[in-house]
Amino acid sequence: MDNDCPKCTMSSLDIITNQPEIDKGEKPSTLKTTNNSEMTEPTDTFREKSGPKKRAMLADKIKTKLAHLCTKKTLTDLFFEYYLPASQVIAISQPFIWSKPGAYLSQFDVIGFILIGIIFLALGLKLKTDDIKDAMRSIHVFLVAIVSGLFITGLVVYGVTSRLPFDVLGQEEKISVFGPFEFKVGLLLYYSVPCTITAGIVLVAQADGNLPMAGAVATVSNIIGCYTTPILLKVFLSGAKGEFDIKATLIKLTFSILMPVIVGKLLQLIPKVPHYMGKAKRGVSILTSTCLAIILWMKVAKGVEDKAFDGVKWQSLLLLIAMVIVMCLINITVNTTFSMLLCLRSTFIKVMLLMVSQKTLVMAVTLIQVLPDTLGEKGLILVPCFVAHPTQIIVFSFLATYLKSHPFDFNCPKFMPSKVIGCCERLNGSGKPRHPVKYETKVIENVTATTHNTGGGVPELAEGAELSAVHMADAVVIQQQPGEGGAVQPVMAPSENNV
Repeated sequence: MDNDCPKCTMSSLDIITNQPEIDKGEKPSTLKTTNNSEMTEPTDTFREKSGPKKRAMLADKIKTKLAHLCTKKTLTDLFFEYYLPASQVIAISQPFIWSKPGAYLSQFDVIGFILIGIIFLALGLKLKTDDIKDAMRSIHVFLVAIVSGLFITGLVVYGVTSRLPFDVLGQEEKISVFGPFEFKVGLLLYYSVPCTITAGIVLVAQADGNLPMAGAVATVSNIIGCYTTPILLKVFLSGAKGEFDIKATLIKLTFSILMPVIVGKLLQLIPKVPHYMGKAKRGVSILTSTCLAIILWMKVAKGVEDKAFDGVKWQSLLLLIAMVIVMCLINITVNTTFSMLLCLRSTFIKVMLLMVSQKTLVMAVTLIQVLPDTLGEKGLILVPCFVAHPTQIIVFSFLATYLKSHPFDFNCPKFMPSKVIGCCERLNGSGKPRHPVKYETKVIENVTATTHNTGGGVPELAEGAELSAVHMADAVVIQQQPGEGGAVQPVMAPSENNV
């Protein structure tokens, strides 16, 4: 074929044969064409140009993130989310800078009772009895959760602390590495109080647990706990020098805790109150957090003013953290054992582990307010509570994340009698039978049939045969569904092994 273009003086074969030879071991930096023109590879020049572009893109992303972070909604959410821990940190640390204002206010006990009344009045305004009604459907879980949260943990801590060499009550010089006697009282008090309310419900919701059960357990245990905790503390400290009048303590708790809760619940009968509480939910949370922080501030300031913290070793604080972590593991083990014995399902297991295993700081601070001074310096009694509360929240936050991504159930062992297994499944609301259950014979419009597998998954019905099915491990359950023209058609429901 002739080349009509005057500029094209070389054939395609010449172009191929006249390519410059390239060493296999040497990577060329330029490629030469037949007309001696050079085509450079985009290496260093491309990197020089792409570097500023990447930096500019990174800067734009950072600006976008900062702009999103500085929006009013984001800042408001951060404020409400971190107000409680921030207020507690300020309340604990400020007295070490200037303690006189808090120490002066701590002399007036009426201030503490008013703040406690506000906290539990807000609890009564938010109290929902519907959760308690729903929890009664699984009464076995509810009762075990109450008993475990109020008694089991306190007994375990009593067994541990009774064998540790704390300092003697009233001893001025701090000798023991485990800390003063007040640390023992604080540990016994904190692990005898009921389960936490806000943090526990948030973690159960995060792990997709049973929220009605969590709310019912938190509400009832906190009301009962205001009476059981002083009694347990009285029993645990019976051999110590510190004694207190149990009757006077229970009367104070009735008027400072139970009465505000009842008043708050009665106020819900006013139609506008529940609607207003729904709108002012965040404001009420800020109010209760502030009241709690003021109580902490006054007690710590009183301890600083009396020089109660002088001589406390930093090793004692590390041992407190270690003991709290060990107690978290013990609580998890105990409540896992209860869940296993009751053959609980995943949603109830999350309530037992995330709600029942934790303790409430509000009740601990309230009880310290009403306890007599004969048990020691109240500022030192609060130290184990300060250490335990954030530590347990961190531990159970990781546990909530794990339980959400790895849910599991506890089923009855196969060797148990069928009646026991059926009772277990009924208690836990399981609708899936695990053992053979015979179904009664059914006749469809006087047309009876026998079923046999045709390979397509839908059984064929032959006239003159009786329709029956036996539910076994891979049995087929025949359901009746109306077809075209109102005729009843049999449909095979998938068995458990096929789902």
